[in-house]
Amino acid sequence: DAQRSTMGSPSAASAYKWFVLGILGAIYTQQQWSRYSLNYLFAVVSSDPHKSIRIADHISFAEYGVLTGYGFSATFCVAGLFAGRAADVASRRVVIFAGVAIWNIALFMIGYSRNGFGAVLAWRLALGFGQAFSTPASYSLIADYFPEEQRAQANGLFACGVYLGGGLASLCLAMAGALGWRATCYAIAAFGGLLGVLQVVGVGEPARGVAGGGRTHSSRPGEPSTALAPDASKKKPRQRSFVDALKTIFSTRIVVLTFAASSLRFCGGYAIAGYLPTFYGEVFPSHDTEYSYINAYVVAAGGFLSSWLGGRIADAWGRTEPRARMYLPALGCFASLPFMAICCLAPNFYVSILVGLFVEYLIAECWFGPVVATFQSSLEPDCRALAIACFTLIATFFGSLASYLIGVVYDLVLATGASPSTSITWIVLWSVVASYASAGLLFLYCSTLVDVGSSGKAAADHHHNGSSRDNETRPLLSPGASPGRGRPSSSGAGSGAPSLKPPSLEDSEASGDIL
Repeated sequence: DAQRSTMGSPSAASAYKWFVLGILGAIYTQQQWSRYSLNYLFAVVSSDPHKSIRIADHISFAEYGVLTGYGFSATFCVAGLFAGRAADVASRRVVIFAGVAIWNIALFMIGYSRNGFGAVLAWRLALGFGQAFSTPASYSLIADYFPEEQRAQANGLFACGVYLGGGLASLCLAMAGALGWRATCYAIAAFGGLLGVLQVVGVGEPARGVAGGGRTHSSRPGEPSTALAPDASKKKPRQRSFVDALKTIFSTRIVVLTFAASSLRFCGGYAIAGYLPTFYGEVFPSHDTEYSYINAYVVAAGGFLSSWLGGRIADAWGRTEPRARMYLPALGCFASLPFMAICCLAPNFYVSILVGLFVEYLIAECWFGPVVATFQSSLEPDCRALAIACFTLIATFFGSLASYLIGVVYDLVLATGASPSTSITWIVLWSVVASYASAGLLFLYCSTLVDVGSSGKAAADHHHNGSSRDNETRPLLSPGASPGRGRPSSSGAGSGAPSLKPPSLEDSEASGDIL
């Protein structure tokens, strides 16, 4: 018999899963703050090496493009694959803690380094390596703490860390002016260390594949095991190997094409995060201090609201429209473009940032929660974290490429004697337009791969090697379901949500459909 859970009641278990989400979200926020602090420390308008890392380390725009691009993603992408696999087979809270420790030591050393671009690059690569370990494990935990019908909302709330962290990074302009850029790095790293300790002490490790709110297979560190998973008495299915998990991910067409659409979308995000600080410094130099504070509000509030509401809308809309998880990202891409034009072309600083940029964030950032929920629903628990790692690797690679190319183009244009303010305006605007428009079109195409079955639920139209597979509606495994059968439990969790579960690996191998 299963032991009685120490959580005490369903309401306590429900409260605990939101507590876990809050801790994971805080770590993700600090991760983004650490990552994007360089963008704002570089944009400080000052010739004082105490305040500006650009002056202290003699960093050019091309070198800055390397630091924010492949100087981060080279290790972030490669380590992400192993981090994703580690999160699928090892303790996720330990994986997260290790990553937090590595990236905050690296950030501290960026502040301490005094050997110019080379030293900053080396520690930036270490920072990227550490940050690869947090996100796949966090999304894997979220998928096990939250049922299908709450996942887009939970993912959207977690993704708010990008915007809260980006907003805090904007404050680095003011922090560098008051404390210096080195002390700013030290302060952010210290805060991250405290969050890492809180996570490893306060977050439990749930049984995999159990979409519930309470701790099931294990409890908080130091406590005895609590409730057993519903299927604990049954023999567990065979764990996929790393190669088999990759085959499963990349033989699921909707997952692969959503990776591609997200990569295009990331290019625009990198252009905004990497070069809007430079844009405002060149176009509105007299508003440098105001920009630091107002931009923090714009990124944090606009992005938070968009990501949170995007998840809620996707969950609610998905009950009546199975393609909602793809329609919403496409809508965000297209509807935000007029406001990006206002941001870049408005002659007034307040119109640019409060009307253009704020509304752009409010509309555009609704996409992440629904997209990640699509991955989670399309794949079984033993390859979800690896799928997130692959997604992060691919999207970060192309985003980094965009960041690097923009820096190179900007340096080349400046070498011709062109106006810095005019050049950065059009480079940023056209980069975002091209990114968002192409991503939106591909998200719309991905929506055609979600097919409505006779039961009213959706099933992914899985095409392998370009050939069509029989469209069979296969509901997600839920607590109490037998692995391989997909028979839902009586709880009805996930009713009305798209079912995107792929065929089993064994079935695919038998039919010759694995790549």
